[in-house]
Amino acid sequence: MTRCRTLALTAALLALCNCGEAPEVAPPAAEDRPFFGDWAAVRERGVLRLARRSWEGFDTLPSQGLSTESYRRIAEDFAARHGLAARWTHAQSIHGLLSAVAEGRADIAIGNITVTPARQQAVAFSLPLTRSREWVVGVDEAGRFAVAAHTAYADSLARHYPEAVRVPVAAAAGPETLLDMLESGAIDATIMDEAVARAIVRTSPKVAKLRELPEVQAHAWALRRDATELKAALDGYLLERHLLDDRTAERRDWQAIVDAGRLRMLTVNSATTYYLWRGELLGFDYELMDAFAKANGLALEVIVASGIDELFAWLQAGRGDVVAAGLTRLAEREATGAAFASPYLEIRETFVAAGAPIVDFDGLRGRRITVNPHTSYAVSLAAHRDAGFAIDYAEQSTEAILDGVAAGEFDATLADSHRARLAATFHPDLALGLDVGKKGLAWAVRRDNAELLRRLDEFARKGHRGYQFNVLFNKYFVNQRRMTRQREQRITGGSLSPFDHIVKPLAAAADIDWRLVVSQMYQESGFRPERVSFAGARGLLQVLPRTAEEVGVDPERLAEPEEGIRAGVEYLSWTRERFPELPLREQLLFALAAYNAGAGHVRDGRRLAARLGLDGSIWFDNVERAMLKLSEPEYAAQALHGYVRGTEVVRYVREINDRYRAYLDHFRGLADAEEGTG
Repeated sequence: MTRCRTLALTAALLALCNCGEAPEVAPPAAEDRPFFGDWAAVRERGVLRLARRSWEGFDTLPSQGLSTESYRRIAEDFAARHGLAARWTHAQSIHGLLSAVAEGRADIAIGNITVTPARQQAVAFSLPLTRSREWVVGVDEAGRFAVAAHTAYADSLARHYPEAVRVPVAAAAGPETLLDMLESGAIDATIMDEAVARAIVRTSPKVAKLRELPEVQAHAWALRRDATELKAALDGYLLERHLLDDRTAERRDWQAIVDAGRLRMLTVNSATTYYLWRGELLGFDYELMDAFAKANGLALEVIVASGIDELFAWLQAGRGDVVAAGLTRLAEREATGAAFASPYLEIRETFVAAGAPIVDFDGLRGRRITVNPHTSYAVSLAAHRDAGFAIDYAEQSTEAILDGVAAGEFDATLADSHRARLAATFHPDLALGLDVGKKGLAWAVRRDNAELLRRLDEFARKGHRGYQFNVLFNKYFVNQRRMTRQREQRITGGSLSPFDHIVKPLAAAADIDWRLVVSQMYQESGFRPERVSFAGARGLLQVLPRTAEEVGVDPERLAEPEEGIRAGVEYLSWTRERFPELPLREQLLFALAAYNAGAGHVRDGRRLAARLGLDGSIWFDNVERAMLKLSEPEYAAQALHGYVRGTEVVRYVREINDRYRAYLDHFRGLADAEEGTG
């Protein structure tokens, strides 16, 4: 970029701020001279330059959506995901942030930056992270106003109160400075984002809400306008994080789990524990844990670790409630603070080799046995080192090591008998031999979660070799036809459906994660483009003919994959636009609900949620509860759009969301494996 272009961008920023002040960021050192490369150049450079306001996060009020500290963590995670070092620079105001980006001193400006038409002339913006309205707060909207200079609030003041008397304040003045001025009588009113204003009105006896401004403001991060590839990478990452960031670490007891209505299962991806099969979540441990959750009136949420070494640290950190990953009880695992329930499956650890089996300890002499160092197999091998074999460690799953033995990459391994038999089904040259004793697979919880442990104990003892247990055991370890089908269509790479190549560009054009569309597609049609519902909906995304006409697609062509997907994506985009005031994550959930039930019924649910004392801007455990009540005559009669099958809507959103999260976990695992961290 030429110096003239740099000066032009700076001039544009100064013009939109109506000021002639110099940039607020200190002159760069030689190694930080202006840099205007797009994503490929940033990655080659190895550094992502991030800008934020000085002291932001040290002294802040609550705000809608993610906190400023969360923004900082997400930005650094984005850099780390792509192997980049994050380098921070600071500014005193929003104007300083935008100048840093436009002048090539930062790649991304991080913060709750309001998107305005004037700013869009100088910089580009990421997808919105939050949306909110602005409130006028104070004691008298006909009196003296103060807003920080060069902010979106200054634009709103000029638009709605052009004749107001203005009291000057510094560009860096924050909510608390303005609150002090209100309470001292130095000013009579100011303008703030709704969430911050709510906190001030709630806590200050002298400040009241005077007016709610009509515009819904989007808040986003800023980039240079020509950094189109960087924006695409960032937007994709933010879409993913919006859906996963609510997985807060919280050490919950049984009552807290019941109150939340969801049990969080920590596991790893493998053929015997948990995996994706087309659009279904499957696995022996997964289905057993899902049965336990349902028996206790809970939904099951799956949180996938990249390896078993992470599971118990995540358990203690509160990232999940129960470890269900086909593990045995070990002293070192209990030393982390974990307690194991009664075993749900008895197994034997068995030596596995290609060709002739290892039938006794003499057969181990001179062999090289490969295992993952974090497994019980490593402990068992250590107890038999005098048998004359060598131990090799590989940070791989048991399934991968068994495949390696079959391929000749490893000499032999030690594995659970049920895993070994499953592998031998697909690799006939694998031979099971000597075993080193009987063990029990069990689930683990934190030691202080006594009630969850008691219930898991009871479930394991009652279910052991019962009807449900036997059905699942046969499904995963006996029925060879089913096992073969599951293996052949198990999702292991970057492809989720036969239609990914169609979904990706259409979803990208609508600013929707393609994996969400694939999850919805499986929910609607099971990937069958010829499917027609009882109501006449057609195609992969089950669009009604009249809806297809509304979005410009020929109803007669809905069975064609590209046209059916195009119609569905356009309709999902339209339903998302019905909820512009919500944060992105909630927008997507409400859009899915509206896709299924209609936007009118969802608005009824939001209104009913408010009447019931629930939060009408949050789907899970709030509006979804209200939607269930709209199936009842008492509530349906009071709704503008009447009766709706609330159970169907709630299930629809939950299952798509759970599958989508599983897709995201799967792709994060692929990325970790590529970077050598998995």
